[in-house]
Amino acid sequence: MFRIKTACATALLAAALSAPAMASHCPMDAKAIETGLANMEVSDDTRSKVMQLHDEGMAAHNAGNHSEAEHKLAEAMRMLLNSTAM
Repeated sequence: MFRIKTACATALLAAALSAPAMASHCPMDAKAIETGLANMEVSDDTRSKVMQLHDEGMAAHNAGNHSEAEHKLAEAMRMLLNSTAM
């Protein structure tokens, strides 16, 4: 289980760090969040907050506000990564 968490956390971190080099990476960030939630054990509260940020980020992306979308999705990824550090 620890290996799965470590692999998911590493993948999320890699996506987050390489994200600025890619244009319009919102869908990739959203997919990384979805994958992390599917493979990590997180509290219901954390899962709810991460999904709220995910949904807000994708709504901003779909509305053409990519700066806001990137901010929301990055916040969701950080929250997910921080929940695995415990």
